[in-house]
Amino acid sequence: MFEVSDAGHGAANQEGPARVLIVDDEVVTARAVAQTVRRLGHDAKIANSWTDAVRAFDGLRTDLVLMDAVMPGVDGFKLTRLLRSRSDSYVPIVFLTALTDHDAKRACVAAGADDFLAKPVDELELSLRLTAMLRIRSLTRRLEAQRATLDRMARFDSLTGVGNRRTFEERLASEIARSRRHGRPLALLMMDLDHFKQVNDDYGHGVGDELLATFGRMLNDITRSCDFPCRYGGEEFAVIATETRTIDAMQLGERIRMQFRERSRSVSAGGPRSVSIGVCGSDVLDRALGASELKEAADTALYRAKHLGRNRVVPFRPSLRLQAV
Repeated sequence: MFEVSDAGHGAANQEGPARVLIVDDEVVTARAVAQTVRRLGHDAKIANSWTDAVRAFDGLRTDLVLMDAVMPGVDGFKLTRLLRSRSDSYVPIVFLTALTDHDAKRACVAAGADDFLAKPVDELELSLRLTAMLRIRSLTRRLEAQRATLDRMARFDSLTGVGNRRTFEERLASEIARSRRHGRPLALLMMDLDHFKQVNDDYGHGVGDELLATFGRMLNDITRSCDFPCRYGGEEFAVIATETRTIDAMQLGERIRMQFRERSRSVSAGGPRSVSIGVCGSDVLDRALGASELKEAADTALYRAKHLGRNRVVPFRPSLRLQAV
C-alpha cells in the first residue's frame, strides 16, 4: 500500500512544508501518524512495506523518515542501512518503536537512527522531534550546498566557468585509462588565444578577462556533456574529446575557431579575435597512449598552427616532431 498526502501549510525552520516519509506495516498506525504530521503543517507520505519505502525515499527531497523498528521481511534496522546507502544527502531518521530495552535502542543507533518515539505516538513528542530533526536537516542542506560550492571552486576556473588545470590532469588520466581499457578513440585539443597580450596592453585587463570569459562560455556551449573543456593556463585552453578520432576533433576545432571569431565581436577588443588550435587523437599517435604523449602531440600541433600564421586548426602527425626540432 502506498499513500501520498496533499501539501501542508508551512513548517518551522523550513521554506515550505517538510516532506516526511512514514514507514510502518501497521496501516492504522501509519495513517494516524500521517494525520498528526499533516496537522503540524507538513507533507506526509506513507509506505507500508520496505519495498514501498525504497521507492518513496528520495535522498534530496525527503526531509525526515519516521520508521517502525519492527517490520516483517526487512526490519527498520536493515532498511535504515539500505536508505543510508542510497543517499548522498543526510536525512534524519526517527524510529517509532514499542521496544524499551537498552539493547534495542543501541541497535537502533548502530543502524543509523537519530532519535526514538515511543508507540503510541504522542502529538507533542512528535512535534518536538520534528522541530529538532528538521533543524538538523536544514543545517545539513546548507552544509552540503557550501561543500558543493567549495568543490566547484576547487575544480573549475572562476573566470571562464570551465575546468581548471588540476581537474584537467585528473580527467585526462581517467579518460586515457578508459580509452585503453575499451579500445575507444580519444582526442585532445590544445588552444591558444592569438595575440592575447596585445589585448591586455591595448585595451586593459578588464577587456582581456571578458575575452577569456567569452571563450570559456563558448566552449561550454559547443562541447558535448561527455567532453571536458578547461583553462590550461593564462590564455591557453584544452578540450578532452571522448569517443573522438582526429578527423572529428578537427571539425570540433573548426567550430570553435569560427564561433570564437563571431562571439568575440561583442567584446570591445578591436574587432573579432582568433584562436590557434592543435589537435591530436589516439588514432594517429605513433607510440603508446599516455597523458604526456597526448599533451606533447597536441601541443606540437598547436606550435605548428602558430608557426603557420595562427588562426587555424592543425592536426598532429609524427613528422611534426621533426619540423619542430
